[in-house]
Amino acid sequence: MQAGSANMGREMGRLREVLQSGQILLMDGAMGTELQRASLQPGECGELWNLTEPDRVRAIHQAYIVAGAQCLLTNTFQANPAALAKRGQSEQLEAINHSGLELARSVAGPERFVLADIGPIEQEWRKQPMIQVVQSLRRADGILLETCSDLHALWAIKYVCLPSLEAEDVPVLLSVTYRRTAEGILTTQGGQPPEVYGRLARQYGVTALGVNCGRDIGMGEISEILRRYRQVTDLPLFARPNAGTPMRGPAGWVYPQKPTDMAARLPEVLQQGVAMVGGCCGTTPAHIAAFRPIVEEWNARHCREGI
Repeated sequence: MQAGSANMGREMGRLREVLQSGQILLMDGAMGTELQRASLQPGECGELWNLTEPDRVRAIHQAYIVAGAQCLLTNTFQANPAALAKRGQSEQLEAINHSGLELARSVAGPERFVLADIGPIEQEWRKQPMIQVVQSLRRADGILLETCSDLHALWAIKYVCLPSLEAEDVPVLLSVTYRRTAEGILTTQGGQPPEVYGRLARQYGVTALGVNCGRDIGMGEISEILRRYRQVTDLPLFARPNAGTPMRGPAGWVYPQKPTDMAARLPEVLQQGVAMVGGCCGTTPAHIAAFRPIVEEWNARHCREGI
């Protein structure tokens, strides 16, 4: 079975079922760095492009579909009251999020999935504003809280997201970001190792647990984090690695990991038993296209061997 097969789509059932199917769902890559490549200026609100430059946002989604992605993230990472207020756009929150969801859905069609992307929200904005954000994105196939680095994310899922989504029964996914300490220990900014999230995720209502981003966190670290998750949880797992840690170049930030570099190490990640894989900062449609044949072969072998 190929990752691009219609069998992987929404007509087979809800996202929860696909995550438990044993097949790997190919996700998209970065949105923020693709917006920058499309001429988003430093300090400009990329999420506002859902309203002001919808064709450019749609084109990024479309490029990922052409590359083989079966799951798109909305362009809503920092579409929350705190972040938008800094740019004088807080009154546009619902319009930005509704448009972001519709743009992704218009490209994904009925056979692919759309995850509503929610990034970290500042401490002083955490409860009521987050309810507003979640409610504005509740028509997605799932809600993704990503680039999380402390245990508040688990609290937010259980006490904010799930009550807000009860009527729709929308699954909530959690993606955590890690770093290596000077002593070489993998930990979040809040000081927790992967096992903490693995042990707590289910009781806080997480549908799937993942890892993304992280300074100096490469494919080897991603594989280790997934392995450590798997030792303490049977939840579906997913990964969205960066294209390496960026370096300043003459024309701006440069991500060192080329599509072939990341694809060569992708089997290490798949061996940890992931249900989804895609890319985070610096990854492009070319990275996802390089991932595609590896994921398709993995899924085909899964079907042949009846695993």
